[in-house]
Order: sequence, then C-alpha cells, then structure tokens
Amino acid sequence: MKVLVEGEYYPLELLEKIIDPRFYKTYGLEGKVSHVGYFYTKLNNEIVYVLPKVFIDENKKVLFDFEKDKLAKSGFYLNEHKNSNTLKRLLILFYRSLQEYKKRQYDNSIIKKEESLILDSNIGNNEYTYLDIILNIVNFHKENKNTILFIEKKHRSQQHKKVSWEKTIKKTLPFVDAKNNPIYVQAINKKKVIDEKEELLSMFYSLLYHIKEEYKFNITIDEIYTIKKGKAFQRLSNKAPKILKKIKYKYFSDTLVRIHRLLEIYFNSASTAKSKNKTKEFIRVDNYHIIFEDMIDKLFSDSLPENMQSLKSQKDGKEIDHIFKYDALLDSKEQIFYVGDSKYYKTGADIGENSKYKQFTYAKNVIQFNIDILNTPSITVLDGRIRYRDKITEGYNISPNFFIQGKIFKDMNFDNEMLNFPSAKKEPEVSYHFENRLFDRDTLFVHYYDINFLFVLKSYSQINSMRLKEFREECKTKFRTTLIQYLNQKYFFSEQTFEDEEKLRAFVNRNFKNLIGKIYCTEENRKRLIHASTKDENLEGFSKFKLCK
Repeated sequence: MKVLVEGEYYPLELLEKIIDPRFYKTYGLEGKVSHVGYFYTKLNNEIVYVLPKVFIDENKKVLFDFEKDKLAKSGFYLNEHKNSNTLKRLLILFYRSLQEYKKRQYDNSIIKKEESLILDSNIGNNEYTYLDIILNIVNFHKENKNTILFIEKKHRSQQHKKVSWEKTIKKTLPFVDAKNNPIYVQAINKKKVIDEKEELLSMFYSLLYHIKEEYKFNITIDEIYTIKKGKAFQRLSNKAPKILKKIKYKYFSDTLVRIHRLLEIYFNSASTAKSKNKTKEFIRVDNYHIIFEDMIDKLFSDSLPENMQSLKSQKDGKEIDHIFKYDALLDSKEQIFYVGDSKYYKTGADIGENSKYKQFTYAKNVIQFNIDILNTPSITVLDGRIRYRDKITEGYNISPNFFIQGKIFKDMNFDNEMLNFPSAKKEPEVSYHFENRLFDRDTLFVHYYDINFLFVLKSYSQINSMRLKEFREECKTKFRTTLIQYLNQKYFFSEQTFEDEEKLRAFVNRNFKNLIGKIYCTEENRKRLIHASTKDENLEGFSKFKLCK
C-alpha cells in the first residue's frame, strides 16, 4: 500500500512502477500528480491512494507527521509509524468518499451531468472493487465475531455426541484434574467425514489473517481453526474457487452462507484464471473541489424545490455552491436565504480576490430573485416567511453570506466538526454603496469559516439521516449566532414602538431622507421601528437594544 498526494512531484521512475500514467503529467525526469483517486493492480497486489492536496502542508508533511516521499516508496513506513492508524482510517474514508460521489452522480437531481465528467473509472456501478471486498470482509468479522464463535461451540458440542470412546481412550492422552478425573480434550468420532463447516471457517480465518498481515488491520483472530499462512495460503487461494463451488449448498445458517459468499467474491476476484477479470482498477478524479462542494452541500443544504432551482444555478451562469433558508437575523419568525461557497485549498492557502467578488454577486442575484417575486403579483410567493424587503421603510433584510474552507487540525479528530469563525486575521469582507446603511440592498458581508476536513470526509459516507438533520440545525444556528454577534459589535441598534402602524409610517415619511437604509420594520411587529448605525446617534424616542440569538 502506497500513498501519493495531488499536486506533488515524484521521480518518474517511481510513478511508472506504481500507478497508471493517467494519474500524472510528465516534466522531464519527474511527474506531477494531477488527479486524485484510487488505483489497484492485481499484478503486484498493490493499492495506491492519491490523496487531495489539503492533506499536505508547506513542509511536505502529510497530516503534519508523515514524510511525503516515504509514503510513496514504502508501505512499511506507514505500517510502522506511530500514527499509522489515523492515516489508515483516513485512507479508507477517502476511498469511501469517492464511492459515495460515484453513487450520487447517477442521480442527476443531486449532481449535474457536466459535473459527473470529473470522475473516471473502469469500475461499473454494480461492481465490487478489490478494496470493497477487503473492507466488507473485515467489517463482517467485526460485526459477527460472537455469532461465528457461537456456531463453533454449538458445532463442537454436537460432534461430541458421536464420539467413539473406545478409540479416544486408546489413541489419546487425557488431562487429569485435581480430583484425578480424566478429561479427554481431543475426541475421536465414530465415523470419519469431511467437516465442511470447519473447512469453510478455516478458509475464512486464513483469509482474515492474510488481510491483517498484508494491510495491517487491527483484527483479533481466535485461532480455533487451522490457519493457512504464507505459501500455504497461496496454495489455498489457487484451490479455493473449486472448494467453494463443491461445498456451496452445505450450509443452513445465514451467517455461514454470507461467509461463503464473501469468500467466493474474494477468491474469484483474486483468481487470474478468468480473462474477464480486470488486472487494474481505478477511480480517477479531476477537479476534486467539486466533490468537496458536494460533501459540504450534503451536510448543510436542503434540497431546493423545482421552482427555486434558479437560485442555485443563476441566470447569469453563476453556480452557488450552497444555499439554504433559515431564520432571519432581525426576527426568527422571518426567514432569509443563507449563501455559502466552499473552498478546497492547500493547507494555509488564502481565498483569492476573485472569489470574494463572486460571492457578493451570488448574494445580489439571490436578493434580486426574491425582489422580482415581490414586484410581480402573478408569481406565487414561494414561502410566506421569506422576506427580503420592507415596504414601509424600503429597508432590506440582512443577507447572510459565507466562505467555508476545509482544514486539517493537529488533533486529528474525525468526530468534531470544528466549525470555527476565524480570528481577526480573517475579518469579514464588506461591500457597500453607503457605509452607514445596514438595511441597504448593497450592504453585504462575507464571513469566513473553517471546518474539520476529516469530519467532513467521515460524515459524507457515514452520517445517518437523523444525525444529518440534527447537524444541519446545529450549523445553521451557529451561522446565525456568529453573524448576530458580529453585527452587535459593529452597529448600534435602537428601537421605538409607536401607538399604531400609521404613526410609524408617518414618522418614516417625515424622516425618510435621514433614515433611508438605517431602518427596518419586521412583519411580526408593524408598530416597532428598528434603527442601526455605525455610531451611537441617540435618536429621540429610541431605546438601545441588541439583536437576539
């Protein structure tokens, strides 16, 4: 097992020996890894992973600790490293993320046809890869270990019912306990028969032992059966398809039937006798950032209905990575669209200027989409709670907008999302026509967030629907809370409640020139006027307050 990293240079002589040339580009005596993916060749029974660039730092260390060049040259380096279990877990989750995307690309409602072209593979939609088979065998053993041991104990107790005690006493030595009672550990049956159950389980444990040694899985094997190792296992591999075919219908236990099926898949796949078997397997990904976008979108975004698809695929050709509706910042009884853009960069890289301006454009397009609905009575309102503009004040609701960047943290945690609002090094980007008009449609903010890439990788293929729903709610609440905290620090908020809506309207009309872009009235309370300013203006009749979380 070897590991390469996207965007890195390696000696061409090394790359030619371990991976398909479609994964790299040649530059003199070196090759630059240009794609991400998985590659397996049956000829030398070797798996090669090509990891995304996010996993390598500026010191050329993978996960802060592994030497890039050593991972490419020797699988033993990985096996012997103190943090090998972390990297092995990452490799499996990375592979599963490729499979998850491969599965999702067949659903055009999730992934567009042009985006599906980024993934190239010679593995059919219903085919098993070599690694699929290995992982299934390991997981099956983990989940059914106790059941297999129970089958063995039951089987052995039944065998003792047919013991030939005459032969047992003559040919075996008993163990004598403290009370001088003979105990015969090895019993001889009356009739010599081939034990298909024992033969099957012996093959299963021999294969498990081979997998453990070959790929250094953390497997505990109870050696209750004869385990074939080394050359003996190679001989077993050659004979296994015929043996399995012969004993195929000898089992009634569902567990044993599943073991037989797993062995059949593995040994038939490993056999080179059938010409139809692939000698190479690969999943090759171009533009891995699209897969990262899909990972984040699966975690954050709800599916948009058909009549709202143009929010994501905008009329000017721009494509929003993530969009979802959630509670507005001024009043949780109103809703607003949150617009996000996921960034797949090398560790430590900054977001470019072009991305910042694009993100402002995305938000402006979403605002215009909703204003078009407001200005066109014939269009059915999509959702009564969504509110972008107040008619009385002509103020615009605040539009949440953010970048989210995958990051590797040094504690290597797979279970904590670490969704962080960064420090002062990454102050929110601000765009406006008038600096002191929060409720103007052109006053926009883009916040920066980091998220634990290891958590994203794990969740993409493993999170269940219930936990996914909970996680989305937690993240949306966190986005809203962070934005409110920021606005409370940047602006002075005040409010005044009038006797009725007419008096509020009259006040707005009299002071419109001075207050435009600074005032907003929520749908829930048409007698309350909210004022925001970058300085404390101490308006007569207004009392100070802060936005509520």
